[in-house]
Amino acid sequence: MPGLIVRSRMSWQDSKAAFSLSMFGQSASGDLEVLEDSVRLEIVLPWFLQMIAEKAKALIQKQGHLMLEKK
Repeated sequence: MPGLIVRSRMSWQDSKAAFSLSMFGQSASGDLEVLEDSVRLEIVLPWFLQMIAEKAKALIQKQGHLMLEKK
């Protein structure tokens, strides 16, 4: 999809990552932490993207569980 994600950055330190990206002309940033038995994801979204966040949350949780179960 053209224009979906136009810029992204991610930096890792140990089991934590900080990231930022721009999509739909909006910027978002957050942190990701890989724990022993789970992954914590925190995202700061502009208002436009907050409107679709609940739908995306369910999809991210489902895909995250599938990825963690694969060994």
